[in-house]
Amino acid sequence: FFDQWYRKNVDMAQMEADFARQLALPCYMFDHAQGFAEVTKWLAYNFAGHITEKRPKSFRWQHMRFSPPDFVRPMNHARGALKTCLHKGIWDEIGALLARGDYACTCRHWATTAGHYFAALVKTDAYPLEKTFSRNSVVAVLKYLNAFVMPGTTTPLCRICDVQWNEVVKQACANTLRYFDGLCIDCMDRSRAKRDDTDVDYWRQLESVDGRWDANCRVRHDEPTWYVSWCGRDEHRQKLL
Repeated sequence: FFDQWYRKNVDMAQMEADFARQLALPCYMFDHAQGFAEVTKWLAYNFAGHITEKRPKSFRWQHMRFSPPDFVRPMNHARGALKTCLHKGIWDEIGALLARGDYACTCRHWATTAGHYFAALVKTDAYPLEKTFSRNSVVAVLKYLNAFVMPGTTTPLCRICDVQWNEVVKQACANTLRYFDGLCIDCMDRSRAKRDDTDVDYWRQLESVDGRWDANCRVRHDEPTWYVSWCGRDEHRQKLL
């Protein structure tokens, strides 16, 4: 019955933060994998600040709440991973320029290029990320970055300075937007050892299959969702990478 209720009452395009936080628990309790993935993905991208669960209205079972390892920790881990993904995307090219510019730049404009790049990032109100992420959702930060425009120049630039900086930021945003697919109930369940942590069956059902991390899951997802959904010990997760 919950699947019918979900399809009738949930519109992700009209989702609001409080409703999403309330939906997470019933989706999990009723083992609605698709709904749980959709709701947790929405929260990771659209919630501003530290994510917590919220008991649904008229929900009287005080003990039926997510514990931090099941929801709060992975949700905020996902949000942090999105920040890391975005930072990597906007940093790698400019970081390489800063590291090599002093000896590899032949036009001698590497410092000016870097200055213009960071100034353009700051102008969007999205940078530095450490400042903006604490009070904005990932979607809001990405929207700010849509306004990024690298100042043009008539000065001939060398190969390491003549980068399509607008495209760098655009690609960083695109990669971040498709990075996380929501939490996976199946990955969460399988990562909890049923008997002994060293049981062979436990390991066999958790590793990737032909490079896919969702081979035995009801929802399609990539490695980041598998990684964040992990509810077992971290050292075991690292062995499977």
